[in-house]
Amino acid sequence: MSSEPPPPPPAAKPPSIPSTTALATAADGTTTISSLGQDQLLDIFLRLPNLPDLVRAALTCRPWLCAVRSSPSFRRLFRALHPAPLLGIFLKVDDDTAPSFAPLRRSDPVVTAALRRGDFFLTSLPLDDAWTVTDCRDGYVLLWNTLWAVAVVNPMTWAVDVISFPDDVADGSLSDFGFLGFHLLTSDENPRSFRVVCLCADVSRVRAAVFSSDTRGWAVHPWVEIGGENSLKYGAGTMVDGSVYWPFYAEGRIIKINTASSVDLPSHTTIDYTKDGHLCIVYASHDDFLLHVWIRGVDGDGIGIWVPQNILSLSEEIGRVTRGWLGHLRVVQVRSGYVYLSMKCITPVGILRCWFLFLSLETIKIESLIHGTFGDCAYPYVMAWPPCLIGCDGSSTGHEVEASH
Repeated sequence: MSSEPPPPPPAAKPPSIPSTTALATAADGTTTISSLGQDQLLDIFLRLPNLPDLVRAALTCRPWLCAVRSSPSFRRLFRALHPAPLLGIFLKVDDDTAPSFAPLRRSDPVVTAALRRGDFFLTSLPLDDAWTVTDCRDGYVLLWNTLWAVAVVNPMTWAVDVISFPDDVADGSLSDFGFLGFHLLTSDENPRSFRVVCLCADVSRVRAAVFSSDTRGWAVHPWVEIGGENSLKYGAGTMVDGSVYWPFYAEGRIIKINTASSVDLPSHTTIDYTKDGHLCIVYASHDDFLLHVWIRGVDGDGIGIWVPQNILSLSEEIGRVTRGWLGHLRVVQVRSGYVYLSMKCITPVGILRCWFLFLSLETIKIESLIHGTFGDCAYPYVMAWPPCLIGCDGSSTGHEVEASH
């Protein structure tokens, strides 16, 4: 089984932070490292290659740590230039077995130390029922079980929060009530706070329930008609910037919290933002190995529409990394211009093989993360920013979820 992810893409030359602080000098007129003002120091930090190196540098001394903690603009720019490293992938083995974790980047000593200290086998979870992973975001893992509960786990800190569903989540439902999926809402600037979004449906309506770790309570929103018989599939939704997008396959639409936009959709559609901030749809047509990228735009009347941006042929690249194997291709996740793909096929002797692949929409290069004889349900786990690097002056999560009406 391959377990080394691709090297990070070459970072663009970081823009300089405008300097407003002159270099200080010692009493004898010499200039030392301690003479750097905060602006110069952060400009140097932007040129560090990755998050682990920034952590080491910031923890060198209190003034350097305070410089990072006190500048949200620096942290936003550093995140854009140096995406946090992928630590591994949570895999679903079967319905009765705890999720399996496949570590990556084991040659990196910082990542190895994080993996060694963390609870990536999820041993802190209660054993009263089998748990299923439904989301990974900003260091948290979200799971649910059939006992009407969800669990939010931070493997790095061994923290676990088991949350029962609200008693009234099914009140007022018609026939065929069921859960559609569960998502995490997190904030870069408040890593200790999170929200859990539970989406459920009946024969023709949907509703959202949102749990806040700050209030320790659920907000159950009203039922909303979706304008047709329910054909929403479990687990097909995507959380983007506080809104849930769900493919409505029967009518070729995407359902948002309060709006619906028409677009022809195949199965396995994933929505996120491109690196330059455009809302995008990414989906794979597995019969011809084409990756379709659509972006959100406006027509001549100023009405929001989905516009085809690019169609990428992946068969040659996939054949290169899988040594000629081709099979069913699926988009697993899109994050900030990077696409995680899965491909599975049956060998001539009847063995299921699956690859998890990484694609940069900027370089159009595919790398294999892992491959083996497991299924294609996967959740990439990315290293979170340590809370010690983030100032504690703000309490807002940075996300608001609108009521479903």
